[in-house]
Amino acid sequence: MQTPLYQEYRCPNDNKLLFRGLLIDSEIEIKCRNCKQLVVLNGTPSNAWLCLKKDCPHREID
Repeated sequence: MQTPLYQEYRCPNDNKLLFRGLLIDSEIEIKCRNCKQLVVLNGTPSNAWLCLKKDCPHREID
């Protein structure tokens, strides 16, 4: 079974789990239910997900 690529996103104040997911080329604001702080999270750039190995089946660039 393959492990999901999801990351855990937590509040910087109280370390409570905000959500699990994958953010690519995105930015979201989410409010912590516990401490009520508005948290801004930035996604990973899409080019970081490109495989650079020549024979990789996930390679998008020739």
